[in-house]
Amino acid sequence: MPPARFLLVDDDAAEAAELAAAIKARIGLAQVMLAANGREAADMLRGRPADVLLMDVASLLDLSPHAEEAVSRLVKLADEALTVALSNAVSVSAAVEVMRAGAHDCISRPVSPEALVQRIAALARRHGKAPLPGLGPQQAGELLGHEATGRRLPRQPILPLWKQEQRIIEEAIASFSGNVALAAAALELSPSTIYRKRQAWAEMDGKKGAA
Repeated sequence: MPPARFLLVDDDAAEAAELAAAIKARIGLAQVMLAANGREAADMLRGRPADVLLMDVASLLDLSPHAEEAVSRLVKLADEALTVALSNAVSVSAAVEVMRAGAHDCISRPVSPEALVQRIAALARRHGKAPLPGLGPQQAGELLGHEATGRRLPRQPILPLWKQEQRIIEEAIASFSGNVALAAAALELSPSTIYRKRQAWAEMDGKKGAA
């Protein structure tokens, strides 16, 4: 079974090396390539495709001063790879723009290697891609089964925009142990906005349950 190929784009060499080592420690079959900026990453993708592209958004701005355009350029070169944007300051609007540019997900840093690997595994299932080698016994079993039959995992439907917004906000709240005020500050929203959105989501879920 070939190793899972990761390309990590990060201009902080020390942080990149630390994350690369953590990924290798948690995924037995993983090869992590490092790029310091967008142009270097683009050259590497032209020469060798990756299974997972992890992009620190600030490190891509040599491709374009606009984050969404820089992400779009690299995503196009990544072809079939799972593409994850990493950012130190993720607002809901910024995350949506990055995903509109083609990234499969946008994750706020710092993020633990365990959480990152779990998110990648979930993305593989959600977007109908075979799970990567080394992501765990269950995922590895699924991979072998689909390789043996030649079938791809079923493609999951794209979530509505409000559902994606809900996931981003709820994950931010969870990362601050349920503190809405801290999550709101990190997302550059007011706490009252989050409360209104949560109320609206609850009403929508209630209507679906009553249907």
